[in-house]
Amino acid sequence: MSQLQSFPDDANVINTDKKITATTNVSDRERQLDNIQKGRLDKAVIRFSSWIILFQIIFTIPPSVVGLYYGINYGNQCPIQPLINVFLIVHGCCSLVNGIVLLIGFIAANYIKRSSSPSPYARCLLAGSLIGQLVLFLFLVAWLVVGQVWVFGALSNGFQSNDSTRLTTYCYSILFWNGFAVIIITYAVWLILTLVFVVRFIIKRRKIKHKTALTTDEPSSENMAYVKDTNFNF
Repeated sequence: MSQLQSFPDDANVINTDKKITATTNVSDRERQLDNIQKGRLDKAVIRFSSWIILFQIIFTIPPSVVGLYYGINYGNQCPIQPLINVFLIVHGCCSLVNGIVLLIGFIAANYIKRSSSPSPYARCLLAGSLIGQLVLFLFLVAWLVVGQVWVFGALSNGFQSNDSTRLTTYCYSILFWNGFAVIIITYAVWLILTLVFVVRFIIKRRKIKHKTALTTDEPSSENMAYVKDTNFNF
């Protein structure tokens, strides 16, 4: 009878062991997810607290205000392509919002970087800034292509700013060249930022390769001990 009674105890022990292993696996997965999230947060903090974001903010907000000014105040001054005004207004609004989103992310990232126990609201602001920047960037890329069609289309159709009576080809010079400059400057800024990102990536890769080469070239302690023993025996 004692042998028969031992079987339920063994089964209970097995079940408890399974529960313990299941809970440990769940806790390990939770730790891994927490580490991944912390790693992503650290990368976002490093990115948004850098001087590149400050550079983007400085060169994003003032041109957007200028584009809004000319797009709103010179609404009927480009008969050859009236949609240039729409392009400047929408691009100015989106660029201004993008600059504000970048500024919020920059402030939140620096707060998280300097604080020992950052607030969860700062993390939410940083995450929202990331999402907002991605959405605005995708929209601005598409809108820049549309504006490029309108501006360069007017240029190819014989744009002139001297005779306002020729409505088929007239456009106010400052308005037209402002739209032209928005396209060229935006492409130039994106090109500069891309080059900076590529150069930083190459530098990081070279540093990692240099560190790995140094670690592989350094002899291990076991090999050094073996060399000392052989020299002592000789």
